[in-house]
Amino acid sequence: MLEDTLTTFRDGSQSESGVSPAQGVMLIDGWLQALQGDPNLGQLEANLNELRVELQASQPDGQHIRSLLENLADQTQQVAEGPTAEGTWTGGLESLSTILRNFGSKL
Repeated sequence: MLEDTLTTFRDGSQSESGVSPAQGVMLIDGWLQALQGDPNLGQLEANLNELRVELQASQPDGQHIRSLLENLADQTQQVAEGPTAEGTWTGGLESLSTILRNFGSKL
């Protein structure tokens, strides 16, 4: 899921249209499925669900989406830097955190 997300954002940053709301919803659905059942990630799941709802709204609120992306970036960075973080995926999480911040700042 991490590699799929990084690839989608990297590809989206190179195109004029960026990442579409539909692509965002698909990524969120994948993450929600991947994170399902982990009691330590309740707040992360809540933010993902809230972002999913906002992306599907007829009039998405850009400021709210920016705020949610910032929260998700912070949470991703905390996991990457946490005491149990190890292995090559931690660098991917740090990259994802940066990408989420940059993407949110462009909205």
